[in-house]
This record gives sequence, structure tokens and C-alpha cells, in this order.
Amino acid sequence: IRAKFRQKVLAEHPDKGGDPKAFQLLNKAYNVLTDQDKRALYDSTGRTERSAEEEFAMGFGGGRMTGHQRSKELDAEAVVNIQDRVNKGPSEHEDGFAEWMRQRDQSEMVMTDKDFMKTALFNAAEMSAKVNHPGPVQHVLGSPKTDAYGQQMAGPVQVQAKPRPIKKTIDHDEMLVRMLAVPLDDAMVYAELAKGGVCLGMTGVGRIEQVGAHVQDFKQEDCVLVLPKPTKFSSQRPIGTARTLLICHEDDVLRISPTILEELTPEQICLAPTIVCAYILLENYGAKLKPGDSILLNAAHMSAAGSALLQLCKLLKLKPLCILDLPGAPKNRVKGEYGSKTAWQEADTRAVAPPSVRQHYERISEWLVTMGAEEVFPDAVAMLKWRDRNQRMLPKLALDGISTRESAEQLIHCLQSGDKDSQCVVYGYGAAQPIELNPPLLAAWGGTLLGFSLNRWVHSLSANSAKFMSVTENITKLIRANKFTLDTVLYKVGEDAVTDAFSRAADASDSSQVVLIFPTLEEELRNNGGDDNVWESKTMASSSRAAQQAPTKTAEEEERERLKADWLNLLFTDGSVAAMSPEGPLPITLEAGSTSSPKSLIVWLGDEPAVESRYLQGLTASLGSSALLCLSWDQHAAGEGLKDFSVSTPEVLNGSWYLRDRATLENEDLDHLHDVELLGRCMMESVQGSLDKYGLSWKNVVLAGFGKGAGLLFYASVARILPQQVAGSVFFNAIVPFPAFLAEKAAKRTDRTPVKMFTIWGSRDTSTPSNYRQALQQALRKYPEVQCTPDTLPENDHIFDEKSISVLTSLLPLVLPR
Repeated sequence: IRAKFRQKVLAEHPDKGGDPKAFQLLNKAYNVLTDQDKRALYDSTGRTERSAEEEFAMGFGGGRMTGHQRSKELDAEAVVNIQDRVNKGPSEHEDGFAEWMRQRDQSEMVMTDKDFMKTALFNAAEMSAKVNHPGPVQHVLGSPKTDAYGQQMAGPVQVQAKPRPIKKTIDHDEMLVRMLAVPLDDAMVYAELAKGGVCLGMTGVGRIEQVGAHVQDFKQEDCVLVLPKPTKFSSQRPIGTARTLLICHEDDVLRISPTILEELTPEQICLAPTIVCAYILLENYGAKLKPGDSILLNAAHMSAAGSALLQLCKLLKLKPLCILDLPGAPKNRVKGEYGSKTAWQEADTRAVAPPSVRQHYERISEWLVTMGAEEVFPDAVAMLKWRDRNQRMLPKLALDGISTRESAEQLIHCLQSGDKDSQCVVYGYGAAQPIELNPPLLAAWGGTLLGFSLNRWVHSLSANSAKFMSVTENITKLIRANKFTLDTVLYKVGEDAVTDAFSRAADASDSSQVVLIFPTLEEELRNNGGDDNVWESKTMASSSRAAQQAPTKTAEEEERERLKADWLNLLFTDGSVAAMSPEGPLPITLEAGSTSSPKSLIVWLGDEPAVESRYLQGLTASLGSSALLCLSWDQHAAGEGLKDFSVSTPEVLNGSWYLRDRATLENEDLDHLHDVELLGRCMMESVQGSLDKYGLSWKNVVLAGFGKGAGLLFYASVARILPQQVAGSVFFNAIVPFPAFLAEKAAKRTDRTPVKMFTIWGSRDTSTPSNYRQALQQALRKYPEVQCTPDTLPENDHIFDEKSISVLTSLLPLVLPR
């Protein structure tokens, strides 16, 4: 190979008149043929580089999940029987002691000079530093739920958000962290509080504002993940991350690597403990599972933990069996001896769930199957009946994320016996209830019941914290490749109702992960009545520092900023340039459906009218008494600027373009917003002509679109360019510029008529990154009348195709006026 390579490379060298492309291909082929791993990959797949999923599978458990999925015929042979094991006999005491010494965390066995200095050689009060922030900050406070007699009751805690003062000083080994995002999990919702007024929260993401005199491993502005030791804090005495400013020790935080910060937002990073917990559960307790094996989950529909488990199982080719036990559904329970059919055959299954619960079940079960679940069952009885009908093997691993009194018992009935290495792992916090298990059931099952705490795992060994960040970086690659998604709902403390956030987090039928975000320090000082003198002195100090570091703004720059502010204030108002100087209607590319006397009008605006019209032609059969009107923005004179805008630039792909706000908008961004408003008004003029012809009003209109066209319709309907609220809307892969600016326009609306909206995203669409989707969802929270339901099309890029038209056909009946 080497001799042939030299012979050919000399002939194809560009300096000797060869073809540069052929020269590059020769080098690439030689690198593959001389590298054993690359050559094996090429021989098996025909590719020279691994995909993001293959890299993830290679790094999971030493690559044991990289094999092909096992066939059903080999399921019985894959079960390990306890009689097949070899009994090696008891090990000697010296061997056990040596293994124990190796497993110990070496850092806990050594007392350094730094530790000695901290504890013995100085007065800690002399080394304390004054906190720079003078005023109170927002705290999310919890109190135990009580009855009329003052007795504590089970259930979610009572919460309120109030400004509270903080410590005036930080000790030598402490740091002041400005919290950015805190996930709302069961440990906060069902905290075991002994008294009221306790600040909630055991984890979160923030940036360091100040560090103590002897903190050497961290510096100001470092981004950290708060993950305290479980021996220091508990559910009765949490560290209290749900506040704007948190004082903690350096051993309570983990530094976040720059790679993660570049790719993920703080709202996504704060979910890292949940995602890593799912990863470690599968890696540690699923060590004997192979591709194609089943795994039993009972909390796959709850928050980010269930979503992470489903997506990881899909990547590892495992088959999740999900139990979807919703509130209000009939409680069919398996009771009796383990392995006996009478335990589930005698259950009374005649009770029927209410219609609303059935709708929730259908919606969530469909989402679970989309995320990777093989089957979904309402309870353990239904699962055992399904297993009996299909002669399927029971799973060997169950993950209990609900952790109620009887959840583990129901899972055990659905597992193989203990001689098959069956395990039930409790990882959820639950509703602060003890687990009840019948001793005869546990003895008959013979398996292993385990518990797992991520905080305890991270702090048990120093290597685990490094692995925590390594796993997070692997997940970041999957998110970047759109192979892993995180559905979050943001609530800002001090602006949004915290009680609504806790109610949504406690709702078992809502799969979104609730995340709390916090105001900036400037907002805290202004809103909470901070000391004006201190605020003025801090402002003057910062101004003087800025004057030293940068030249003073010229009069021309100040005038430019003023004109920019005036222009932004006028956009999407009756006084804007687009409103005062219209440029005519958009051209109509297709009219179909019931065009004689329609009862409603469906308006479509996409990016490629010729291609989309072919798909939309097939929609006419299902329109009924509705008319279809297709418009084109790129054939209009005002669409030149939008046509030149590319959705594949790095700023769009990483989401930074979408996340620009009023302060960071550039001149071309202002022109872009002007074009969006102008084209939206041109669309309104085209639709108004059709409405007048059909004798309809805007209340009979449904807006639908794709890409940039969907973004135009989005702004037109939400920013209230239209004279009336429409009946509903369906948007595919919408390119909505600058959601933060869209949120500003919410204060000017007057019509609060409710409207349904569906936003459909492609799972592989890199033009609409997850941080942009979250920012858009957060902006829509300023428009409570818009009832937006997001959804994801699996294996879909930035394209409108047959799958998209199928989804549009199913959603139109939900938004058409009745």
C-alpha cells in the first residue's frame, strides 16, 4: 500500500501538474488504510468518520452498546442464570482490604498545608470580605403544607417569591454566586420542610460574583454548577439555590468547561445533573443489557429525567417499556404472590378514565413512542396482560423515578426473578413518602432493590466529578447534532407567578421541565428598593472604569443610538415606515378548495412556492368547506433582502443571531425587521382582498407556513399587524428573528382573544437550534392569549415534505373555526 501510494501521489501532486482533488482523495484513502480503526469502520459501514450517535455509543460503558440489536430468538439465550456462574469461593482478607484502599478517594486521606491554614493559623473573621451588592434579592421560599389545625399535610410545598437580605460578608473559603437558572424538580416541589420561610433548591447554574481570600481554584465570572455534598445539606435544610445571589463553599460547585458554555444555554446546563443521572443509571445498572433488551420505566413522561432516559435508550438501541400512570385514571394494581397470574387477573379493570384523562394519555403516549418507547401501558396490570398475550420476556431492570409508596412494588411484579440478575433502582425523590414493600413479595422475587443519588455519586470519588463533565460534553455533541432535545419552560422569578411554576412542575401530565431564571443585579436594585446612594455610587464607579478602558462616546454615536431606539419603537406600529408606505399585495400562487362560498380561509406562506404547491395540492381533498390561498414573498419587490438572508450561517446555526436584543441589534438587523413588517402588511393586503371576495373576516382565517414565510406570519399575528385575531396557526420550522424584541411588543397589544398555535420543528433542523426555540417559547409567555403547542418531527431537516403535509392535515381540524 505504501509503495503504490508513493507512486500515485507523485503522479497526482499539484506541483507536478496533477489534479488537486485526486491528490486529496489519495491522502484520505492512505490515512484510512493505514489506520486500523478507520479501516475497520470503512469496511463495515463505507464511511471514514463516526456519527454523533456512534461516538456516544463508543464512549458508553467502554463501547459495549456498539453491537447490533439482538434478535428475539436469542432473547432466551441472553439471560444469565445464577446456576451458570462459577463460585470462586471467599476472597482473602488482604485482597479485600487492598481493594478497599484502591477504591477510596485519595484526596480525602491527605491533609494539605492549605487545609491546615484554613482551620488553624488565622482568624476567619479577619479574612472575610464585604459583599458588593447592598440590597435584598429575590428568594423562592417554601413552607410545609398544613391543614386548618396547623398539622402538616402531604403534597407540594407552599411557595412565594420575596426579596430578602443576604449576608453582608463572605468568609475566606466562600464565594458569592449569581444564579442564572435553577431546575424545578421533585426535591423542591415536595421538600420535607420542618418550618416555613426556607429558601428552596439543591442545584442550579450561576456565575461567580466574588470569591473569598483563600479560594484559589475559582475566579470571578467563572460559570459553575452548584451541586453540594449530601452530607452537608438535605431536603429539610437545602442549600437554597432558588435565589438571585447564593453564598456557598468552593467544594459545593463544579466548574463548567468552555466547550459546554459555547454550545448550551444556562437553562440547558442546569439540567446536566438530571441527564447525567440517566446516563449513569444505564451505564452502572444496565451493565449486562445488550442492544434489543427491554427496560422498565415509570417516570418517562415526567420532566427532563424521563426524556433523557428515553433518548439515551434510543441511542443505545434499548427498548423502553413505559408505565404511564396519570392522576385521575383508574388505579389497577397488581396484588398477591410474585409470578402468579391471579395477582393481576383478578384486578378489576372495568373502571374507565374520564375523557380528559384519556386525551392526556393518548397525547403523552404518542409523544413517548416518538421519543423511543416501544410500548406504553396505563398500569402494571396492563403490561402483564400484554406480556402474557405476546409471550414476551420480562425486563431485568426497572428504574423507579416516581418513588411513591407502591411504585416499587408494581415494578417488581413486572420484572424477571432474582436469579436472572433482576434489579429495581429507585432514583426519584418522590413525594417525600416511604416505600412500602410486602416482605413475602421481596423474598419471592429475590432480586436487588437499590437506590441512587447523583449528588452522593459525584462527591464519593474525585474521578466522578471529571466523569460528570465528560458525560455532559458528550451530551452536548448530541444536542449540537440535533440527536438530543431538551423541552424546557422558563419562569422568571419576580415577574412570573412562582406558584404557577410549581403547579406545572407537580403536574404529572406535563412532560416539560420547568426552569426558574432570575433577575440581574441591576434589576434587583431598581425593583426591590435598593439604596439609591449605593446604586448611584456603583454606577459612577462603573462609569469611571468604563471611561478609563474605552473612549467616551461621541455625539455622533449618541445620535445614532437615539435614532436606533426611535426606529425600534416605531416598528410594528401604525406610525412605522412600512405602515405609512405600503408596497402592494403579495402575489397569489395557488387558490384551491371550496372557492365558491367557503366558511374559512387557510393562508399559506412558505419559502419555495413551486415545491410547496405540489404538496399542498393534495391537501384540497381534506379541506371540506375551506379555501386555500398560497402566497409568495420571494416574488415581491420587498423580499429581496429576506431572500439574501441565509439560514446556514454560523450565527444562525449556533443561535446567537436569534438571541440578539435591543442593545446588540445592528443596522442590517433593523432593515431585516423592517422587511418582516413590510412583507407582513403586504400579506395582509392580499388576504383582505380574498376575505372581501368571500365575505369572511379575519376570525375565519388560519395561518400556516414554513421557514422564513412562517416567521413573517408569526410576527404579523403576534405583533398585531392584522386588524383582528385569527382563528389559529400552524408553523413549520419558523425563522422568527429576535424573539427578545418580539417580547417587547407584548406591552402594546389590546386584543386578548385566545388563539391556538402549533409550532412544528425538525429534529435534525440545524437552522432552528434549541436555544432559539426556548427563547421563542419564553417570548410567547408575554402573550398569554396565544396557546402554543410545540412538537418535533423525527428525522426531519429544514424542509417541507410529505411528513410535514401529513402533520398539517392532522392539525388543521384543531385550529379551524368551529
